[in-house]
Amino acid sequence: MASSSSATAAPSVMNFLTIKLDRNNYPLWRAQFLPLLRSRNLLSYVTGENHCPSAFLLDDHGKLTDKVNPLYAEWIQTDQMILSWITSSLTPKVLATIVNKIDSASAWSSLQERYASTSQNRIIQMRTELMNTARGNLSIADYLDNVNAIADNLALSGAPVSESDLVAIIMSKVGPQYETTVASAQARDTPITYNSLEALLLSAEQRY
Repeated sequence: MASSSSATAAPSVMNFLTIKLDRNNYPLWRAQFLPLLRSRNLLSYVTGENHCPSAFLLDDHGKLTDKVNPLYAEWIQTDQMILSWITSSLTPKVLATIVNKIDSASAWSSLQERYASTSQNRIIQMRTELMNTARGNLSIADYLDNVNAIADNLALSGAPVSESDLVAIIMSKVGPQYETTVASAQARDTPITYNSLEALLLSAEQRY
């Protein structure tokens, strides 16, 4: 039954792994992969906590026998299934870096070591991009879409932007046309929320 279940599960999970890992999107790739592993109680395989059992059973004295351990074949099958999920969700260049990995834990660890630091550099780049994104000739809606897209990617990368910071960035970048609107928002007794600022700016845009 376990073998049949694994066989039918393998193709279907690829519907959830739509993001192919490249050199710049490790946090996004990891964010889609972890829920899949957790939902099937398989995370311990890639973390190395679930170790491969002995291929043969032990006797009452703790010595190896020539009797095959059924748990060994089951573990190998599950681990190789996870490894196939990992390899199937990589771009060709990334796949080439783990072709010599024979189990899911070593493949997972190798990808983390190689691309996590790269992701930190990407986070810095996205923060800079967020700080420098000006409205220019964009509509308020399009500008806010751009800002939110960067903020969403930062959140998925494990470096979320606080609402107060996001509000401050937007108010400083919407341009001189909205000085009065920004001043009104800043004059409130309590800090304005993102949703309130968005509504305020969209309303002001309709008047211009």
